[in-house]
Amino acid sequence: MVNISKIEGYELLSKKVYRILKLGIIDGSLQPGTKLLETKIANQMGISRTPIREALRELAAKGFVKNIPNQGMIVSGESIQDISEVMQIRGVLEGLAARLTAKLISKKEIDQLEILLRQMENFTSKNDSSSFGEVDAEFHNMIVNICGNHRLIQMRKNITEQAHRYRIKSLNVPGRLKYSMEEHRKMFKALKEKDSGKADKSCQIHIEHTLKNIINHVSAQEEVKNIYA
Repeated sequence: MVNISKIEGYELLSKKVYRILKLGIIDGSLQPGTKLLETKIANQMGISRTPIREALRELAAKGFVKNIPNQGMIVSGESIQDISEVMQIRGVLEGLAARLTAKLISKKEIDQLEILLRQMENFTSKNDSSSFGEVDAEFHNMIVNICGNHRLIQMRKNITEQAHRYRIKSLNVPGRLKYSMEEHRKMFKALKEKDSGKADKSCQIHIEHTLKNIINHVSAQEEVKNIYA
């Protein structure tokens, strides 16, 4: 169980519970199949069961948990097909965002992206996949947020959260950081040159490669499970 402490402050309780549990699912503290008991979580957080129930309902709506008869709410797993569908949609959304951003991006924003790119290069040289993943997320979020299409931004946010836990783990696959770094350089170059077509294409290619890497990672994990089953 993820480390859950008492909730304090003014944030809406159900939203705070949602955020804490979602983080636990994404970072792997709450593994697929983990039972989420309302009473236990309420006791750990020092609150009533009502906001817990609301948070679990929202998590279920977004596919992070599911209600199993006679078991209650458990953390959802994702099949390769689920992940493929999510990443295919993400590729189209981020490609469009990059296309739009290439026309709007300012010199200051280019400089900010370049700073992130240099940080990623540093983490690549250190083989620090965790830190690389954090800056990678900032890099992509910045590109999407500049595009100015608020519906696209929200759709992309909803779709990427579901695959995030697998993407982070897949960065640990030997050699992936190096190739991912090169793909980010191409995206940056296209944006700097304000080439909408190349920005779109390079972003979609990056997401396609990310998907292949995730599938390879998940398949390898399943093979290990089968060996020790």
